[in-house]
Amino acid sequence: MGTVDSGARALSFGEIVDRYDRYRPSVPPEALDWLLPDDCGTVVDLAAGTGALTRRLVGRVRHIVAVEPDPRMRETLAVNCPQVRLLPGTAEQMPLPDGQADALLIAMAWHWMDPQRAMPEIARVLRGGGTFGVLWNHRDVSVPWVAELDRFTRALRARESGGGGAAQAPGRALDPPPGTLFSPLVEMRMTWSMTVTAEEIVGLLGTDASAIALPAEARRAVDEQVARYARDELGLSGDRTIELPVACRCLRTTRNPDSAP
Repeated sequence: MGTVDSGARALSFGEIVDRYDRYRPSVPPEALDWLLPDDCGTVVDLAAGTGALTRRLVGRVRHIVAVEPDPRMRETLAVNCPQVRLLPGTAEQMPLPDGQADALLIAMAWHWMDPQRAMPEIARVLRGGGTFGVLWNHRDVSVPWVAELDRFTRALRARESGGGGAAQAPGRALDPPPGTLFSPLVEMRMTWSMTVTAEEIVGLLGTDASAIALPAEARRAVDEQVARYARDELGLSGDRTIELPVACRCLRTTRNPDSAP
């Protein structure tokens, strides 16, 4: 990944691989309808994790290559998607030949990558005219109860980490810089929802990067308080469920065939 710090933090998700695999949201089919080109024969799922996006690609695209740097993630991904070609690698160095892919997609991982090194490597792997797509799923904090849950959880993490009683809102990740290698970015936004129990809310929030950064004991303390919040404030107990709104943002661009990486 881009720096020692960002690379180490990105690989920290492997510490909670089972939780990550169970609770992380998938990708809405409508997003893939928009991101994938009609003639897509080979797609690269970059920073594939445990396969939330990869599983959605199976049955849509004939040849799928999943690239993931963390061996713990790759092990679970191999179980989830045995029909997919799985390789170690990063955005800055992929073990793939030039012009291999009709499309390359990144879900929830662009912010861990070094744009100056990743963009030429992505361009190298794509054929001329190929599609590069990035997507993010985030809890939809435009919904008041979701925003309040988010503020509550961030404040808990700040206290448990010794950062005081409040937490700063996460910064906005920079979009990929197309430059001369790609056409201008096109954006699509949509919302969808996940049906979740209190347990699943706790599990999902525990996969945030700021949660993983906490010591194990602090993570457990936050989990317990989030579970209590879900019960007392959201009315969730046992198998009762709620619809959790998710905001999905997608960016798409096309590899310029006349520009060399």
